[in-house]
Amino acid sequence: MGIGIRFDGFDTINETIEICRQAEQAGVTGLWMTEHIGYREALVSCMAFAGATERATVIPAAVTPYLFHPTPTAMSLATMAEAYPGRVAVSVAVGNTLDLKESGKDPQDGVRAVEDYIADLRSLWTTEPTESYTESYLLSGARMSFRPPEIPIFVTALGSDVAKAAGNTADGILLSAGFSVAFVSHCLALFEQGARESGRDPAKLRNAGNIHFAVSGDGKSARENVRRKLGFLFRNRLMAENIKAAGIPIDQDAIIDAVADRDLDKAASLVPDDAVEAFGVAGTPAECAKCLEAYLEAGLQEPVIQVSGSEEEKSLALRVIRQFTGG
Repeated sequence: MGIGIRFDGFDTINETIEICRQAEQAGVTGLWMTEHIGYREALVSCMAFAGATERATVIPAAVTPYLFHPTPTAMSLATMAEAYPGRVAVSVAVGNTLDLKESGKDPQDGVRAVEDYIADLRSLWTTEPTESYTESYLLSGARMSFRPPEIPIFVTALGSDVAKAAGNTADGILLSAGFSVAFVSHCLALFEQGARESGRDPAKLRNAGNIHFAVSGDGKSARENVRRKLGFLFRNRLMAENIKAAGIPIDQDAIIDAVADRDLDKAASLVPDDAVEAFGVAGTPAECAKCLEAYLEAGLQEPVIQVSGSEEEKSLALRVIRQFTGG
């Protein structure tokens, strides 16, 4: 079991770099940088994270084929892996439909797009000419001039279809933040099923899961922190399956409208208390540790949590991490 930390690009790059250093000292094995359009960029951030640490793997997540053309993306990742061999991975996903729409993109077949993208990245890394004609880009003999060290490719899954498809092609799966424990178990089972149906050994694949996480001395501010994160997350219509499976009434359409208007306070107000408990990990250090254990029992190999908030709250989060790593 490893434990990772994630960043969402909301904090300054210098703040996140310092947290990376502290987290590695606490025993963190993975530094995951979420790609939220309009916030701090994941590939650039991960290069900085790698330079500021010594052992942890850096993973931009999730890169979308609709905005990241595979040729420059393959070059960026290969350059990073050449500088820090064995410490670079990437996670690929369709991306948030609202963000894509604002950038003039309208995904038609997201599962196919992710599968094509993974194949094209791997092909480019062989240095052989690559031919590919997809809905979001064309490759007509594109090739790289150097072969990088191995770069594992994860797929970020927001639901059942992508989870199963990831088992067919990816080296690992990264489950979206905001998943309930039961939905994590469901998606991991589909991931393993997809692998077996493709003649692959699930035991050789990796899994991780983003978890909206916050800790505070009394637990109250932590729960409000996670409420805001969920309000922003649920702007993505692909979260509908997870929400429905939990049976918690949430007006997702109203949340989407609020985020589109950049009214994050309103979006957070639409997330009820039982949703905070079901879709995140928030509370005192003891409460958070207990909730993380539930995700591990569901089969998650690497919980990927946040270290954010006040200096006291960051310190408490690192304490929780040390409890799991012995760091």
